[in-house]
Amino acid sequence: MSERAARAALAAHFAPGQLAAELDEYTPAEVWDRRVRSNGSGLLASYRPRQELAQAELTCPFIIPSDEEWPTALADLGPACPLGLWVRGRERLARLTDSAVVVTGNRVPTEQAVTRAGDFATALAEAGHTVTATLAYGVDSTAHQAAAETGQASLAVLPRGLDGAHPHAHAPLLNSILDNGGAAVSLYRPGTAASGATLKASAVVLAALARAVILVEALDHAEAMYAVEMAVELHRPLLAVPATGDVRSSGNARLLDGQLAVNSPDPRLALALPHAREARAGDVADGDLVLAAVGEQGADYFNTPYIAHPEPFDPSCKCGVCCLITEPGEVVVLSQGDPWESCDPWPADDVLLIVSAQRLTDRPLEE
Repeated sequence: MSERAARAALAAHFAPGQLAAELDEYTPAEVWDRRVRSNGSGLLASYRPRQELAQAELTCPFIIPSDEEWPTALADLGPACPLGLWVRGRERLARLTDSAVVVTGNRVPTEQAVTRAGDFATALAEAGHTVTATLAYGVDSTAHQAAAETGQASLAVLPRGLDGAHPHAHAPLLNSILDNGGAAVSLYRPGTAASGATLKASAVVLAALARAVILVEALDHAEAMYAVEMAVELHRPLLAVPATGDVRSSGNARLLDGQLAVNSPDPRLALALPHAREARAGDVADGDLVLAAVGEQGADYFNTPYIAHPEPFDPSCKCGVCCLITEPGEVVVLSQGDPWESCDPWPADDVLLIVSAQRLTDRPLEE
C-alpha cells in the first residue's frame, strides 16, 4: 500500500494525535495494518484504502507531508499535524500559504464589523498577503469577497469535504475563489459533512497555516474563537480590532484585556503583522516596531505598540521604572517618549516580538 493511501485511510478514521506515537515507530502502511488487526468490529477490515483514495481523488487530490506543496507551517502542530490535506487548487497552494493571513469573526456581525472586515481584507490583499478564512457567513465570507474585488486570490479552509461548500449557500463563493486563482483545503475527504468536531479541527489548521491572525469581531466562545485560541497557543501574531462595547465583540475585549492580542483599528498595522519576528531586546534596531514581550507562555502584547529608539541605559535617570532592572547584565532603553514617557529599559537578553523597520512600508503608528 502506498503511503498516500495509508495516510488517507488513517485520516478517515482517526485524529492525528491518536496515531502520533505509532507513526514515530512505524510507517503509515504498517500503522494501518496494525489498526486493522486490532479492530474487533471489522469496520477497518472492510475498508479498501486504494479504492477509496482513487474514488475520492476524482473530486480533488490528497496531499501528504512528503509532497512539494505541503505547507511546512503545519509542522508547528507537532503530534496534531494532519496526516494529509484534501486540496482544490493544489498547484497554487504553496504560494498562497507562504503569505496567509487569517481574517475571521462573527457569523452574525455588526455592520461596523462587516465594514472593518472588508477594509482589513482589502488592505491585506492589495499588499500581497493571502486573505485566509472559512467561507462562513459574516466576517469570513466578507473577507473572501473583499479579496476577490481587489483581483487577488484567497484561501478557504473548509470543515467538510471539498465536494461542497459550508454553508451550502456559499458554493458560488467557493467556485469564484477557485476561478480567481485561489485554493481550498480540508482535513476531510469528499462526502464528509460539517459538524461541531470538524469545525474545531479545521480551526486548528486555519490558525496553523497563517503567518498572522486578525480577529475583526467575535462573541466570546463563538466558533471564530477556536482559531484565535489556537493562534495564541501556536504563538502566531494576533491582532484584535478594538472592542465596541457590543456583546458581539466580547471575545476581542477578553483578548485585549488579557494582552493576548495587539490592539489596532487600523489596517496598516495588519500589513506589518505577518512580518513579525522574535528578537533579543539588545538586537532591536532604531525604527523597529515593538509589539510584545515573549515568554514561555507566548506573547504578552503591549496595549500600545511603539517604535523603538534604542540608546544606552542610564541608571541615574530616576524615571521610576529603572528599579525593575534587578539582575546584572546588559540593559538597553528602547524608547524615551511617546507612547512611553519613561525610558523603558529592558535586559538585553529578553525576547520581544518586533517588526523590522525594513518591513514597514509606512509607519503604522504615530511616533
